[in-house]
Amino acid sequence: MYKIIAHPGSAHKDDFIAVSVLLATLGNAEVFRREPTSEDLANLDTYVVDVGMDYSPEKHNFDHHQDLSLPCAFHLVMKHLGHHDAAMLMFAWYPHMSMMDVRGPYQTAEHLGVDSSVLFASSSPIDGYILSNFSKVEALGSQDSLYALMKAFGQDMIAMIGRKMKRLERLKTEAKVVQVKHLKAVFSEIDNSPKLAIELYLKFLDDERIVMSITPSNRGDGWELLRLGDHRNVDFRAIAENPEVSFVHANGFLAKTQTRLPLEEVVLLASMAIA
Repeated sequence: MYKIIAHPGSAHKDDFIAVSVLLATLGNAEVFRREPTSEDLANLDTYVVDVGMDYSPEKHNFDHHQDLSLPCAFHLVMKHLGHHDAAMLMFAWYPHMSMMDVRGPYQTAEHLGVDSSVLFASSSPIDGYILSNFSKVEALGSQDSLYALMKAFGQDMIAMIGRKMKRLERLKTEAKVVQVKHLKAVFSEIDNSPKLAIELYLKFLDDERIVMSITPSNRGDGWELLRLGDHRNVDFRAIAENPEVSFVHANGFLAKTQTRLPLEEVVLLASMAIA
């Protein structure tokens, strides 16, 4: 059986996610939160993560604290597993997570051009709760609920990379860019996780005139019309009284139709929301 060793004390996203993807990959492993021994660092069946002052992937040691040029331990593990490059493309949060861990919130905020208070205000209480529970344990085995959650989380993350890559290629083939007045919309009829990888497709298109997406609703039988980038010329409150519309958000950024109208009709409806 494999062992995974992470540092004791306060847990962070870096070590938590690194351990999660290892649990998803190794299949059968025990997790220990303690300082590694020299035997641990030399044992190929032991993965030492975010502790140990050694980065030797061939020995399964993944610490970064001894070298400021290294990214976070999670990135080191993802590189070893062959998922790093794809994750950089698929997840907008992925590169900034390493910056937060290595440089801290103040330098990360400066890099992003925001005040550091924005990063603190956007921190999730869900993250805090889960990391607090991980901090309290000294060991985890397959019988523990937190172990099961971490393994499932790691499996889902790795699987999501593949799902997004496949969906992006499908969008390139099946989605359409349609004219809506003087602007444009992305139109897709894919109804399984309709918005999956839409942000990647928009990045691929790189067209600033695309201001909304039209996709199957995931709550009902109609279309979902979504304002992109909070574009100031799009306000779906303008179509709130239309009998074909079942819902418009009070902010005006989203609308849903009763049914999946033909493309020409839903585009005409969308055009009424453009100033």
